[in-house]
Amino acid sequence: MPLHYTLPEIAICAAAVWGAHRLWLDGQALGSIGVMFFGLAAIIGITRIASGAEELLAPAHRLAAQAGGVFGLVLIVSEVARLRGWRLPLMAVVTCAGVTAFAAVTGGAWGGLIFLVLIAAGALLLATHSGRKHRAYLATGFALMAPNLLLVRQSPFLDAAASWHAYHFLTALWLVAVIAGLHSVQREPLHGAAPASRANLAQPGSDRGS
Repeated sequence: MPLHYTLPEIAICAAAVWGAHRLWLDGQALGSIGVMFFGLAAIIGITRIASGAEELLAPAHRLAAQAGGVFGLVLIVSEVARLRGWRLPLMAVVTCAGVTAFAAVTGGAWGGLIFLVLIAAGALLLATHSGRKHRAYLATGFALMAPNLLLVRQSPFLDAAASWHAYHFLTALWLVAVIAGLHSVQREPLHGAAPASRANLAQPGSDRGS
């Protein structure tokens, strides 16, 4: 692959690093770690292309993108649920993320469907809460990854290079939208729930921020 293929991967990596830091400072540990999984896939992609070890690192890149993406998305959706006031034990979240990621990797075509279901779940959680004027924008921003995955990733209307760049740059923009949405929700908790904190995450049974 030519080096210009690294540019959208760099954009994803930059968005993930910025977002993970911002969410961690907000006390949103689940969301922060979830975003970092997308950054990890991008880092492997950059290394794969820049080093010329395309074939050697292709399996690792694919695994990080598929399993890591699903694992991270479960954490992000769980963060949205926590901000809505749901009480989610940390062990249950991690177990669910692991099982879902494994199913996505081993299930063939089911992997894409699992990702789309998670996107729909996150968008639905954002769209159905009350008391926020911008919930439609937050839900739409979260849902934008679905058409990117279905229509852009392997578009019959674009050549391989254009499809690669468009898909990855849109993924970077989607990450920015998700991060900005979580930050917005943090400032105005859904249903009046107290924001989750890293301390509370370590104590899943705590009533604070659950």
